[in-house]
Amino acid sequence: MPKTSLHHHLVALWFADIAGYSARAAEDERGALQLVEILQALSRSTVQCYEGRVVKFLGDAVLAEFPSTELAVRAAAALSQQYAEQSAKSGRVHDLRIGVHIGDVAVDFDGDLYGDGVNATARIEAAVDPGQVVVSEDVWRQIRGREGFRFEPLGDKTLKGVGSIGLYAVTVEDSATTRSVSDAETKTQRGEQRKGKIRSIAVLPFADLSAEGDQEHFSDGVAEEILNALSKIGGLRVPARTSCFAFRGASLDAREIGQRLAVETLLDGSIRKVGKRVRVGVQLVDAGNGYQLWSERFDREIEDIFAIQDEIARRVVEALGLALTEREECRFLKPSTTSVEAYEFYLRGRKLFHKWTRQSVEFARQMFERAVKIDPEFAAAWAGLANTYVDLFRWGRKPRDLEEAQHASEHALKLEPHLAEAYVSAGQALAIQRRYAEAATAFDRAIELDPTVFDAYYLYGRVLFESGDIEKAAKLFEKAQGARPEDYESRTLMAQALTQLGRQDEARRANELAVEAIEKYLELTPDEARPYSLGASVLIRLGETERSKGWTEQAMTLAPSDPLILYNAACNLALLGQSERALDGLERAIKAGVAVGDWITHDPDFESVRNHPRFQAIVKRIAAS
Repeated sequence: MPKTSLHHHLVALWFADIAGYSARAAEDERGALQLVEILQALSRSTVQCYEGRVVKFLGDAVLAEFPSTELAVRAAAALSQQYAEQSAKSGRVHDLRIGVHIGDVAVDFDGDLYGDGVNATARIEAAVDPGQVVVSEDVWRQIRGREGFRFEPLGDKTLKGVGSIGLYAVTVEDSATTRSVSDAETKTQRGEQRKGKIRSIAVLPFADLSAEGDQEHFSDGVAEEILNALSKIGGLRVPARTSCFAFRGASLDAREIGQRLAVETLLDGSIRKVGKRVRVGVQLVDAGNGYQLWSERFDREIEDIFAIQDEIARRVVEALGLALTEREECRFLKPSTTSVEAYEFYLRGRKLFHKWTRQSVEFARQMFERAVKIDPEFAAAWAGLANTYVDLFRWGRKPRDLEEAQHASEHALKLEPHLAEAYVSAGQALAIQRRYAEAATAFDRAIELDPTVFDAYYLYGRVLFESGDIEKAAKLFEKAQGARPEDYESRTLMAQALTQLGRQDEARRANELAVEAIEKYLELTPDEARPYSLGASVLIRLGETERSKGWTEQAMTLAPSDPLILYNAACNLALLGQSERALDGLERAIKAGVAVGDWITHDPDFESVRNHPRFQAIVKRIAAS
């Protein structure tokens, strides 16, 4: 058993093996292998029907776990009956021996089980006669009074490594067993029928099961790479990282997560790094019923991580019954480094950048710089470095940050001229210098290379809004919604653009949809300030002023010194007609380091103070900087 600390839980278990398998294998190897194939096929369908999980196959045996003793016993009886019928296909009828027990087990990161409970179950199975389903006294106590079960006491048995234990042979009414086997077959058929019709998947954060628990950046990075690859497939909806990763550590079943994310399937997994080896376990789950559609474990050298990511993504595509077009194939996982060490620093940087605070962005910059120092030709890391310098310039207005942003984005493009993300970085670096025409060219190229990149539409829309092309900005925010339907920021900014254009009916509907998107987001991440902050302005436009005040207060409580939160609070005060307080708040936001550039000149939230001398002085001061 692994030496690391594993999660424990109480489960019902059974071991089943084929009676007479060894003798059959000695005389008829082909027939014996067919017996194993029948066992594995029947086990998968029957265990799934009873809400269980096949833990593993061991030659002619199978270990399965269940959430209750009744489900475990019914599944065992169904499998025993069906196997006796199906084994005749091998040329001779064989029976199973199945032992059922309940016990505390340790769960390894790949789903394997360890502990005395597993050992006891295996010992019970070894003491069973062919064709019998035998349960331990602990299981018998759980279900002895339930309808449909008949027990025959077998007395106390002394089992190696277990000691004395009471055993009972159990039979289940034929009607219940037959019905359940039929249900299993029906569900399996339905699963096959669904294949090729599934059009949505959420990639959940992979669990970090390394001994030190310090590889979350790595497990998140691998999951995000797979998510990004799947999002490039036309017709497949993949919720954004922020939505999917909000379920980290959530004690919700697949069906509830699927409902919240509005997806048909879920991909989750776990990663353990030990020295130069990595083990990745993944499973694809039907979010409609919680059943597993596909699972696999990859145990490789760490240098194979890029191949593992690609293989997982392709196996998922295959499991969904989809196929890549030639263009999608070109955009699929294409690592721009072969250095695992550089890649690890890149993943650390990306995780820090997602937090989007001044300190975390500075730390992200350091990680990206270490990545490009190790591999100077790592284009994606150069693009990430450019993004950090753009944001650092927004906060600090230091000319050197702007120069570095320009250099990093240009270098990324030099290394990889077809990297869409690099053009997005270049567009941002140009826009912040007010070189709007050149920025537009860069964003257009990014979209041409990869029309699935959300940031290209969203950030391009922001640039156009800031430069005064409000009409085109609204169209880009709409396209951003198409690339990421659950995103609330693009919906909020589209409503703002429509307001500025004077299209009031469209703006009202856009505001309503923005509030709906924000509310759904807050269900998953109630401790994030930005959705409250942006949503407060939307609520004011919809006439819900009291609720708006509550959201503003919540945003200020969560992030009292954040420059953007302060800016949005000033917007809300202006919308409420509190001119002097709004201007005071705007001054505080600027002092805290907000960098709104030309945005403020087109922001409809400040319409009520547009001609105020203080506001005009602030705009001039910003323009000069």
